[in-house]
Amino acid sequence: MNDPLATEKAHLKERLAELSEQYPGKYLLIQGESVCGAYETCDAGVKDGVRRFGSGPFLVRSVLRPDDAEAPDIPALAVGVPLSARP
Repeated sequence: MNDPLATEKAHLKERLAELSEQYPGKYLLIQGESVCGAYETCDAGVKDGVRRFGSGPFLVRSVLRPDDAEAPDIPALAVGVPLSARP
């Protein structure tokens, strides 16, 4: 299966040094090859990504830990499956 976030991940990796300096300690919202926002928490980036881009695809990653498993890949958003809240 192709990675629907390959473009976003490659963009982050290619520009990591520059982005780390520009957005120290932040979580970045990336769509395509554009940084669309910088946030204090991953949750804030994901919420804004859903608000702005709906079902995506978009990537939220920390400039401190760009490959961190803590930051969720949300494949349902990447392929257009809506999320539902669970009690």
